[in-house]
Amino acid sequence: MNALTTASPPALLALIGGNEDRLTPGIVLRELVAACAASHADGGPLRVVVLSTASGEPDLLWSQYEPAFRALGVVPAWLDPRDREAAGADDALQALRSADLLFMTGGDQERLLDVIGDTPLHALIRERHRTGELAIAGTSAGASALGAHMPVGDLNEQFAGPSQPLHAALGLMPTLVIDQHFAQRKRHARLLQLVSLDPRRTGVGIDEDTALIVRPGHDLRVVGAGAVTVIDGSRMTDRREPSSVIAFEQLGFFLLPSGTALRFNDPATPPHLQRLLRAIASPAPLIG
Repeated sequence: MNALTTASPPALLALIGGNEDRLTPGIVLRELVAACAASHADGGPLRVVVLSTASGEPDLLWSQYEPAFRALGVVPAWLDPRDREAAGADDALQALRSADLLFMTGGDQERLLDVIGDTPLHALIRERHRTGELAIAGTSAGASALGAHMPVGDLNEQFAGPSQPLHAALGLMPTLVIDQHFAQRKRHARLLQLVSLDPRRTGVGIDEDTALIVRPGHDLRVVGAGAVTVIDGSRMTDRREPSSVIAFEQLGFFLLPSGTALRFNDPATPPHLQRLLRAIASPAPLIG
């Protein structure tokens, strides 16, 4: 066998739509920890690093996530770099090297990218995830930051005025553009516009207290209180009609309710859902 056939697959990824129950803790965090524990091989307790860089209230979030993870039998640590120098510091890198799961909190995805994008911390996150050593979960802004591009702010929620530029994200899920608080904040038009700007990327919108848990190359599951909306623009054509109506044709639109489970090479999964699964959970990177 060569190195290509023996290489470990990328680790688990989880996208959470925000406002997950972290006081009980609820089903989203329970299912996340259970999924990570199932692939945790060293026999010790699961170790999670909570990265709160996106938040303007990091102390408050840590005071909530720390007891929530402890209640689930996880050993939590806190990482909160506030500038790019801190994101390359030895203590930050060492904290990440000792983690089994990186949990990125909500807040402002622009702040998160400004601080850790293209830093040694970002590079280490990518490398440890690619080799299967580090599972990654993001909630709210932390989820949007995992895609190829990300929505920014609450501007241009509907089709009004010129399109906003695409903002680069961390690229851990390079085939996707991800939005959150989806049904609650009525972000369908915003996600549709993001997909129309780069139809190679699949749009994923996640409701609050809901998670899309992905094992690249294996399966995906939806857990929690809501659903996941998927927009596939790979076959889409769009045009502006003379009346200024914007027309999208050949657009794929999927609603994945809680309890959805799709597996690669499952003969019970119809071809159109296999295509959807490959678009979301393929381990192969998308260049460009």
